[in-house]
Amino acid sequence: MIAFDMDGVLVDSFECWWQVLRDLQIAQGKEPLTRERFAETWGQDADADRRSYFPEWTTTEIMARYDAAFPRYAHLIQAEPEAAATLGALRRPGKRLAVATNSPVDIAARLLGGASLASYFDCIACADLVAEGKPAPDLLHFIARQLGVTTAEIAYVGDSDYDAVAARAAGLFFVGYRRPGDVRVERLGELVRE
Repeated sequence: MIAFDMDGVLVDSFECWWQVLRDLQIAQGKEPLTRERFAETWGQDADADRRSYFPEWTTTEIMARYDAAFPRYAHLIQAEPEAAATLGALRRPGKRLAVATNSPVDIAARLLGGASLASYFDCIACADLVAEGKPAPDLLHFIARQLGVTTAEIAYVGDSDYDAVAARAAGLFFVGYRRPGDVRVERLGELVRE
């Protein structure tokens, strides 16, 4: 079975999330978040965002503000060009697929649904369903429990240090998407055996 990170692997949501956080900071009277600073923390979970950017809020407050702000920026999201074709090709031989994302359930559903990718997955594990998001292994353990497999049966495709650390902590084979891993791929289509 193969699990995927969502942001940066299946969908390109960097611009969307940067604008969400940037505008939330401006609304709080803070200096606007630069792209460079955001790139340093891209992919962390909401609690880490709280520590980095909004220490005056609770994680629950941040999630509520994300849910409220996200629809205004959703038009900035783009599906990775090979995502649908790759997922379809992987499903044909009966492979089970999952997503492990630090996004909350509502936002993950909007992103995957808007990119017409949600129907490919047997399990979508989101940060608000577990005690800790990545880099903790909780999301990957959640997928294993939900699908009745061991972590040794899961390969995880990710693009960030948070993904790599979570995969190692869970004992998974890690496929680095445009980054080092147990193996590295530059395109999603490389996951499909010809």
